[in-house]
Amino acid sequence: MKVMGINSVMEALKSGNVNKIFVLKDYSNPRIKKIVALAKKKKIPVVYTPQLPKDARGVMAEISPIKYKDVDTIIDKCVREGSFILFLDSVEDPQNMGAIMRSAEFFGCAGVVIPKRRCVQVNETVAKVSAGAVFHLDIARVENLANTLKKLKKFGITVVGADLDGEPLKNVDLSPPIAIVVGGEDKGLSKPVKKQCDFIAKIEGYGKINSLNLSVAGAILMYEFRRRLYEG
Repeated sequence: MKVMGINSVMEALKSGNVNKIFVLKDYSNPRIKKIVALAKKKKIPVVYTPQLPKDARGVMAEISPIKYKDVDTIIDKCVREGSFILFLDSVEDPQNMGAIMRSAEFFGCAGVVIPKRRCVQVNETVAKVSAGAVFHLDIARVENLANTLKKLKKFGITVVGADLDGEPLKNVDLSPPIAIVVGGEDKGLSKPVKKQCDFIAKIEGYGKINSLNLSVAGAILMYEFRRRLYEG
C-alpha cells in the first residue's frame, strides 16, 4: 500500500507504519525536508527518484497494511474513556470514508467500525483524504454491523443513528458512552442497522437543500457530542 502527499506521509511516519520513503530528486519543500529527517532518524530507507505521481506532491511512502483491531477492544476503550464509536453503514465512496475518519480522529473517537462487505475498505485514497488520520485510529471490520450494534447494549452504549426521518439533534440524548451510526451515500441507514438504533437524529437545515454529505453530518454529530460533554 502506498500513501502520497506531505500530510499523509508525515502521519504515517509518526504512527510507525512506514517501510520506505520515496522523494523527488532536487526537492526544495521544507516540509519534505522534515519528513526526510524524521525517516532517517527512524532508520527508514529514503529513495530519491526523478519521477513520482502528480498526487504525491514530491513525497510518497510505502506502508504496511492497516492492522484492523478487534471490535471488543474498541468497545472496552469507549466505555473506559466515556467516548464514542463511529459506525459506517455501507459507505462506498473512499473520499467520504477518508473525510469522516479525519473528523473521527479529530474529535477523539474510540474507534471506527465498518462492515467487511458492501463498504469501501481502507485504501490509499481513504488514507490520503483522511490526511493520515487512519494511522491513528483503531479500526475494526465486522461481518454484521447490526449484530455488533445489538451487542453494544450489553455494555450500556447508546446507539444514535443519523437519518432524515429522525428527531432534531438538539432533542437527542448524547450522554456517553455512545455509538454514532452514519449511513451510506443516497441509501442512508439500512433497515437492520436502523432497527438497532436507540435514537435517530436529524440535523435541521435552513436552506433549500434537505440533506448533508454523510461526512459533514457525521462531523456535526461528533462535534455536538464533544460540545455537550465539555459544557455539561
